[in-house]
Amino acid sequence: MQSIASFSASMQDVAKRLKDYRAKECMIIHHDEADGICSGTICRKMLERYGYSPKNLCLDKLFPEIIKDLHGKKDNLYVYADMGSAHAQLISSLNASRNLVIILDHHDPSKPTDPMVHNINPEFHGMSGESDASASTVAYSFAKTLDKANEELAYLAIIGTAEIPRSIKGLNRNALGDAIKNKQVEIKKTKTGEDVRVNLFGKSYKRVSTMLSILGSVGYYRNGPEIGMKMCLEGFDDKVTMIDELEEERKEANRRMLDELRQNGLNQLTNIQWFHAHDNYRNMSGKVIGSFCSYLRFQSIVRPLKYLIGIMNIPREIPGYGKLCREYVKVSSRVPEKLARLIEKGKKPSLAEILPEACRKFDGFGDGHSIAASGVIVKESEEEFVRELDALAGKDLSAGKLNTFLQA
Repeated sequence: MQSIASFSASMQDVAKRLKDYRAKECMIIHHDEADGICSGTICRKMLERYGYSPKNLCLDKLFPEIIKDLHGKKDNLYVYADMGSAHAQLISSLNASRNLVIILDHHDPSKPTDPMVHNINPEFHGMSGESDASASTVAYSFAKTLDKANEELAYLAIIGTAEIPRSIKGLNRNALGDAIKNKQVEIKKTKTGEDVRVNLFGKSYKRVSTMLSILGSVGYYRNGPEIGMKMCLEGFDDKVTMIDELEEERKEANRRMLDELRQNGLNQLTNIQWFHAHDNYRNMSGKVIGSFCSYLRFQSIVRPLKYLIGIMNIPREIPGYGKLCREYVKVSSRVPEKLARLIEKGKKPSLAEILPEACRKFDGFGDGHSIAASGVIVKESEEEFVRELDALAGKDLSAGKLNTFLQA
């Protein structure tokens, strides 16, 4: 398959650049759900094997002020896992060739303008980040390119693929082949296809993914991501009780939110429907609002041809980093099935285009996929934001694609 061949060649080039580079410090910046935690774990093991002692910074969203702070330094190595691809131009501008940057991602990308910034993404090679590759698979593919000994991490790539609702294929299938060969997983045929059991955990890869996402998002302010990375290598053991408690906490918050929406309904505009969760998800990361929207889009209170938007308050304090300069809210967006089909046919705007554009107009930023995206905006601009997004959602596609990605 030519696309995989060109993707492999690009990884070999970046691997050579990494081998020729010696950094003062090394940091991995990764997302806080299962794919991000698995990606971050793969990158940590990969870099430790290569002689580094990397620090990990787990984020729900990649705040520009954090990028600016990190890339103001010099001669460091920054590896982005399951985030960063959409913001490669901004990273390029702020990096200004001071540091080596490697982005391992599967979200809709932008091309970097700094020769020291390398955006490794299957989307550049004719593959889909929504079906052919999770970020964990991208990270695993690069780790294996750097050192074949990293093949021992194949099972983590498989756990990361669980966020992709389709069958395991493309690059994900390649990683599955390695995991089977190394006896890390077992495949069981089901009525709807196949299930993959991860031997380290004795559970389905989908259940392991759910458990890691609970740790990373619900437990974000309680050291959940770091505990999750440790479990990726050692198994769940005595922490299962903690995961069960966090899962029940999220379920209770979701029940409260659903009851409120059933009673009061969603706010309706011409093209979007939206709600504000305020502090309903206190002490959890912004990822939980996206998970709730994914569930909500199948409920009868949701109109089938309108974009669904959820908003929640987020703290200024970022674990492992410090306090943000401004107050933001998290914005998550999903689409019902009927609207998703229209987007896939090119009849309605992609969320990966319109949501980042709207966020940028309110001192924020966004990224994601065509039918699932998220971002942050400055607090107190929510109502103006949804009106702007509503206008973009009704844009005539014959006018051409929107210029949506954050610019330097």
